[in-house]
Amino acid sequence: MYLITSAAMVASELQSEFGPLPPCFLPVGNKRLFHHQLALIPAGERTIITLPEGFTPGPYDSQSLKDYGVELLYLPPTLSLGESIVYALIQLEFADDEPLYILHGDTLFDSLPRQTDCLGLSQVEDNYNWAEFDAQSGTLRPYHAELRPSSELISNGFFSFSAPRTLIRYITQAKGDFIAGLNGYIDDKGLTPITLPHWYDFGHSHTYYQSKSRMTTQRAFNGMAIQGQVVKKFSRNKHKLAAEANWYQSLPGPMRGYIPQLLGCDESPELFGYSIEYLHLTALNELYVFSQLPAFAWRKVLKACCQFLKDASSYSVADAQTLSGLFMDKTLSRLEDFASQSGISVAQENRINGALRPSLLELARISREYLPKDNGRQHLLHGDFCFSNILYDFRTCNIKVIDPRGLDGNDKQTIHGNGLYDIAKLAHSVLGLYDAIIAGYFKAERLGQNLDFSIAITPRREQIMADFVRLMASEFAVSEAELYAMQIQLFLSMLPLHSDRPDRQLGFIGNAYRLYDRLLACTGNPS
Repeated sequence: MYLITSAAMVASELQSEFGPLPPCFLPVGNKRLFHHQLALIPAGERTIITLPEGFTPGPYDSQSLKDYGVELLYLPPTLSLGESIVYALIQLEFADDEPLYILHGDTLFDSLPRQTDCLGLSQVEDNYNWAEFDAQSGTLRPYHAELRPSSELISNGFFSFSAPRTLIRYITQAKGDFIAGLNGYIDDKGLTPITLPHWYDFGHSHTYYQSKSRMTTQRAFNGMAIQGQVVKKFSRNKHKLAAEANWYQSLPGPMRGYIPQLLGCDESPELFGYSIEYLHLTALNELYVFSQLPAFAWRKVLKACCQFLKDASSYSVADAQTLSGLFMDKTLSRLEDFASQSGISVAQENRINGALRPSLLELARISREYLPKDNGRQHLLHGDFCFSNILYDFRTCNIKVIDPRGLDGNDKQTIHGNGLYDIAKLAHSVLGLYDAIIAGYFKAERLGQNLDFSIAITPRREQIMADFVRLMASEFAVSEAELYAMQIQLFLSMLPLHSDRPDRQLGFIGNAYRLYDRLLACTGNPS
C-alpha cells in the first residue's frame, strides 16, 4: 500500500506563484507532479493520495487519477503531518501484515526502494528546517541552526513500514508528532537507512526551481540540456536554431532585458547549438494550465506581455504585405498536406458533438472574412509568442521570452515581421487553449462519423479570456472577431505538423469548431 501525503496546501511562497494547490498538483514538466510520482509505483499496488478538504480536482485530473486507480482521501488541512497520516490510516482497511510505503506529496525520486522498514535519506544542500539523521542512534531529530549537525543526511520524504499499525500507535503516543512517532517505531522495529541520491524536492520555492532544472523535457526536433546555470539547445535542423541564435544576437539593446543572456554558439557538421542563461522562472503555459492564480493576477501578467509587444513595435523597418502568407495561404496549403497525410477529407462536412458543421475548408474560408487587414507594418517580432515561450518573474512582474522563430514566411533569417502574428500567437494560448491540448486537458473521440469534443474551461479561465479580449482591443485595436478568426486559421494550419499524434489532431479539429462557435457568437451570426 502506497500513501502519498498531500493533505495541506503548498507553502505561501509557492502559493504566490501557483495559487492554493496541494503539493502533488504542482506543475513539473508540463504535468502535475502526481503523474511522475505514480509512475514510480509498481502496477497493481493500492495507492492512496491525501488531499485537503475544500480542494476539488478538476474533471480531467479526476479522470486521470481514476484511470490510475488512485483512492482519494480528503483530510482537514489543519492537521499536522503525523495527525494526517494517522487520520488517513485509521480510515483505510488493510491487513496487519500489509506493508506501507509513504511518499511526501512534494517529493520525487528516479526510483523507489521496494524493501520494507527503510528510511529514505539524502545529502543536505539547502538551509531549511529539515529532519536530520543521527547515525549513532539511527533516529531523526529536528534541525537547529545553533546546534552542530549530527550528519549531512536528512529525511527526504520516503519511508516504508512492515507494521503500519505500530506506526499509528507511536505517532498517537507522540500526540501527532511524526518525527517523534517515527523514532518510536525505529526503537521498536528498526528502519534501515537508505541513501537516495536523486532527490527532487518541490516543497519550497528555491528547491522547486532547482529540482525542475534537473528534470528537462524534450521537444520534437530539438534537444535541450541544462547544466548548472546554462541551457544548451541543439538540433540537426541547423537552419532553424541558427535563426533563433541570430534573433538573440540581433536584438536591439533596450529589448535585451526581455531575454536570457546568449552565452555562445556551437556548430558541427551535423548539429547547431547555442547556450543561454538558465532562468529559475515558470513558463506561462504551466501557470495557465495548472495554477490556481485568480483572474486579477493574470491581468498583471497579460499587461506585461502587452508591454513587450508595444516595446517591440517601436523597432520598425520598411512596410511589406505578409499576413496572407502567415494565415490563409499557409492554412490552405497545410490543410492540403493534412488531407494527403491522414486520408481525412477537408472538404466534407463534419459532425461535432452531434451537430452537422461546415467542412474544415469552409471553416478556413469563413474565418478569412474576419481576419485583420494587413497594414503592412513590419517591426521587431518574436514569431512564436505563445505561453510556452514566455517566462514570468513574480518579483519584478516582467516577462522573459525564449525560443524565437527568427525566420520569415520564406524561411529566411529575420527579426522583423507583422506584429499581428505575435498577438495571434499570444491569443493561441489564452483563447485557443493550445497549451491545455498539449497537456492533455481535452477529450476528442471519434464515434462513427461524430467527433465528441470537450476542453478544460473554468469560470476563472473565462474571466481571463474576457480580460484578454478587452486588453487587445484597448491596446492594439484588435477585435474579438479578429482574434478568433486568427485562432481558427492557426489551429487548422497546425494539423499536419502533429501527424505523430492523431489524438492531438482530433483535439485541434474539435477546438477549431469551438473557436468557430465563438466567432459566430461575437459577430452576431447564428450557428
